[in-house]
Formats: sequence, C-alpha cells, structure tokens
Amino acid sequence: MTAATTFRTDIQGLRAAAVVPVVLYHVDPRLAPGGFVGVDVFFVISGFLITQILLREIEQGTFSIRAFYERRVRRLFPALYAMLAATLFAGVFILSPADLHELGRTTLGATLFAANLVFLNLSGYFDGAAELKPLLHTWSLAVEEQFYLLFPLALVFVARRAPRLLKAALWLAALASFGACLFLIRNHQAAAFYLPATRAYELLLGALVAAGAVPALRRAAMRHAASLVGLAMIGASVVLFNKSTVFPGWAALAPAIGCALVIHAGQGGDAPIGSRVLSFAPFVAIGAISYSLYLWHWPVLTYARYLAHGEPPFWTMALAGAASVALAAVSWRWIEQPLLRRPATCCALFGGAGAAMAASCAVAGMLVFTHGLPHRFPTDIQTLFAGAWDSSPHRARCHNDHEMGIAYERNCVFGASGAEPSIAVWGDSFGAELAVALGEAAAGQGRATLQATASACPPALGYKLEFRPKCAAHNEATLARLAADARIETVVLVANYERYEHDTKGLLDGLARTADKLRDAGKTIVLTYPIPTMPNEAPRTLGLIAARGGDISAYGAARAEYAKRMAGVVGKLDEIAARVGGRRFMPDALLCEDEWCPGYRADAGVLYFDSAHLSLTGARLVVGGEKGLMAMAR
Repeated sequence: MTAATTFRTDIQGLRAAAVVPVVLYHVDPRLAPGGFVGVDVFFVISGFLITQILLREIEQGTFSIRAFYERRVRRLFPALYAMLAATLFAGVFILSPADLHELGRTTLGATLFAANLVFLNLSGYFDGAAELKPLLHTWSLAVEEQFYLLFPLALVFVARRAPRLLKAALWLAALASFGACLFLIRNHQAAAFYLPATRAYELLLGALVAAGAVPALRRAAMRHAASLVGLAMIGASVVLFNKSTVFPGWAALAPAIGCALVIHAGQGGDAPIGSRVLSFAPFVAIGAISYSLYLWHWPVLTYARYLAHGEPPFWTMALAGAASVALAAVSWRWIEQPLLRRPATCCALFGGAGAAMAASCAVAGMLVFTHGLPHRFPTDIQTLFAGAWDSSPHRARCHNDHEMGIAYERNCVFGASGAEPSIAVWGDSFGAELAVALGEAAAGQGRATLQATASACPPALGYKLEFRPKCAAHNEATLARLAADARIETVVLVANYERYEHDTKGLLDGLARTADKLRDAGKTIVLTYPIPTMPNEAPRTLGLIAARGGDISAYGAARAEYAKRMAGVVGKLDEIAARVGGRRFMPDALLCEDEWCPGYRADAGVLYFDSAHLSLTGARLVVGGEKGLMAMAR
C-alpha cells in the first residue's frame, strides 16, 4: 500500500485534457472525432485519487465509510442539483410533453445515481436522438457512484485481512471487468457501455497505479517517456476514434492506459515533461472547473439543438459551448467551492442531501405522472405532440427486438375474427404499423394479415449486420416458414433503406435473393419502395412550430432530394420487381405532393411518430386507395 497523497497540478491539467475533448465533440464531432474518450480519462483519474485517499486512511487507521460518503456528497451534490433544477425549469418551457415526460424519468435516474440503467433502458431503436436527451451525460456519474458503493468496503476488507493479496485482487478485478466488457460488446454494446461492471476496469486502472501494483519508473528518462506516450495515446484517441469506433472494449484501453501512464509517470522525483505541460496555468484552471463544465455543457448544447429543430449552425453551437464554460465558472465559484468548504454536521449534510433528492424526485415524478404536462399547450397543439404515441399498440408483443424472441407460430395476426392470414408483412421496424393498418383494411374483406417484423433486420437473405447478429438466422427461419405456409398467398417486403446506407448493395442483393425464393415458393410479392423520411422527429417539431406561431404545412422534406437520394435503390427494386413479377408499392405517391413530402396533412394528421417511421395515421393513409398497399396485396 501507499499512503502518499499530495495535490498534483498535472492531474488537474489532466482533467482539462478530459473535459475539453468531450465539450468539443459535443459542440461538433469534427472538432474532436473521438472526444468521447474524455469520460474514460475521468474514470481513471477518479479511480486513482479515491484509492489513494482510501489507502492512506486505511494505513493510518482513520478510514470511515461515513466520512467517505460525506466527501462524495460535498463534492457531487451542490453543482449536480443546481444543474438538475435549472434543466428541469428550462425543460418546462422548452420541451414537448413526450420529451418532458422522458426528462422526468431521467431526472429520477440522475437523482438516484441510476441514470446509466435508465439510459440503457432508453437505448432502443425508437427512443429518440441521444443529442436531445438533456441528462444523458449523467450516466457516467451513476457508473462511478455504483462502483463506489462496493469498492471502498472491498478495498478495506482486503487491505486489512490480506494486504499481500491487495495488488493481485485489484488486477483480478480489472481483468474480470474487461473480460465482461469484451463478452458483452459483441451482442449487447449498449450494456457494455452503460453497466458499471463493464466500465469498472477503467476506474481500477487508476486504483492499480495508486496501490503501486504496476512497476515503478525509477529513471527520469522512463518517466519522461511514459508521460509523453500517455499523452500521445489520449491525443491519438481523440483524433483517430469516431462514432463508428466499437466502444468501449479494446479501443477504450488506449485513452485509459494513456491516462494511467501520465499519472504513474508523475509520481515521485522531478515532474516529467508531460506533467509539466499539463501543469500550465490555463490547463489547471480548466481542470478546476471540469466537473461543473461537464455537468452544464450537455444540457446547454441539448437545448440549443432542441430550439433549432435539429442541428443548428456551427456558430450557434460554439456560442452555446462558450456559455457552458461561463456557467461552469459561475457554478464552481459560487456553488461548488462555498458548499465544499462550508462546515456542516453530519446530520445537516445528509439531511440537506436527502431533502434535495426528495425534492428532485417529487418534481420528476410529477412530470412522469402527468405525461409531461401536456396542458401547457392548447388542445390543437397537444394533438400534434400526441403523434409521438401514434404507433402500433402491439409493438411489445408482436415486433421482434434484437433478441428475435418471437417464433413464427407466435407472430401476430390482424384482421377479420377467426380468419387465417393470407397476407404477410415481412420487414424491419417500418413494417410494424403497416401490418396493423393492412390488417384493419383486410378485416373489411374478411381476410387477415400476419406480422413478421424485427427491428433493424431487413428481409434480405444472407445480409449480416454486426449490431444484429441474430438477424441472418431469423431471416432464414422466416423464409422457410413463409414458403411452407400454404395460408400465405402474398408477402409484402418492407425495409428502411436509408438505415443501411453503409451497405445498401448488400441489402438489395439480399432482398433480391429473398424475392427469388418467395417466387419459387409460389408467393405473390409486393415490394415496398422507400418511404420518405423527415429531417427530425415530426410530432415534436410540428408541435413546437405551431406553439411558436409557425406554419406546420411548411414542415417536411423536398421530394426531389428524396428521389435523388433513393434513385439507386429504386432502380434496383425495379429490376427485382421485373424479374420476379412483383408488384410495386410506392408510398411516396400517397405521402408526397408534387414537390414536397409533408410531415402533416390537414385531412389526416401527423404522418410519422418519429423522424422516419410512419404513424398509424400515416400507415392507414398509404394502405387505402387505388394505389394503396391493400390494393397491391389483393
């Protein structure tokens, strides 16, 4: 064990090296493509500092779990609850009912330090853009606090009962955590990202350095080299990583080990070169406000995007980033520091913390219970916002998620009571509302429709997706059962073609194989052509435009741009239809005007429940009529 602990300006500068890339990445990913690795740097710093303090107290015999949590409350609560209060207050005036309802849910998570679990639950395909969730960044605080629920007690137990095994225990725990991360990231990347067990190895890297569980760097040249290599690893991660990097896992080792090297190199002797660079006054100053800056920057940027109905101009985001720095400085000076240093009894401290948590939960619970205070808006605007819930009420029961848990014989059937399905809708999530609407139309003819849909799993044989490893097998099984199902005469194939732009050719080649097999099985094939998509979530944007006195008929997408974007897909679908004798269903002919594809029609309502998926209203619109899907499926 080591009992040494001193204030290190290089670690304060390292905090700046963590928070600045995070802020730049969130302002515009082009500024720091891998800036998200700053969170990993924070984890390592936290693990080092907390373990160093704990080991000193254990060695001196002064460790107290109560004192540990007193320090955590003083450090975390003041700025956190100021940010939560401001975010909630602004949200009441800015957010749509659905988004305010979600803010209530995520506030409960942030208050109880369980935000990572809430956002894991919200990480599904239909849960909205991450950049519009004002409290998304609190997931990392939750991971830390969950880690620190058990770590201090485990550390004390091993350090007192078996001190010789401490280093080995830390290494074993770190390796187990990293192994769990690698295991989960293959099939459950979101879980690997959010769960404390799969991020603990980063905090434990810092703990290993604090415990002296890595070889000492006794020569000055070695410490100079280690500090520079560590900074280079962090910098390379910021520059070379991007949104497509599989993360965490192996990639997360680069910034985490880099941070550990910098910290380790700065222990003992003269400061190495890297530590001297990090000790420059501007870096130290930014490091001092890093916690407040991390807290405030995300909701500020989120609301800037929200008010712009999408991605604002760069200068707007730059100003929002600058505003968050100013807020962080004020927060550090007038909230963090005074309350961190103010004397208070244990009862007063924990009583105040409990009161803050209770108040936060009460406000958040009210937002959840009222479904986001919809009565803030007139009835006609509430109707626009309500389009966000105009999706299939049977999704949970009838639509496959990534686990593909719905067997063919358990696929839902919609239509006339007792009727056997003669039509099947086979597709990804774009097919769910179409299946329901088609079933409603089929009921009038005494027929029924079978739904065979799965999120992000287009009906393309042999098409493999890393993020949907069970999709290919699901498609093989679905084809075999459809081909053998004598009840099914017509199969409607549906896909969100823009969703798979990374390999459109592979998708279309797989769709062609599907069509060939269905034709050989004697099925009539209906190919659903691309469904126009909106620039952002339609119900939210339409409601906010109307609330501000704007013209909702002007919201939508240019038809020419959509046609140009989808020209290659349409051409290939034409080839497939001609070869297999398939019918061509053109949703744009029913959704779009001559030059415009609106998100709302006065004679129907809101046509999408998000930015891409047709609402039930939109699905019913394209199912009916002479050119509708029901006519194609006869």
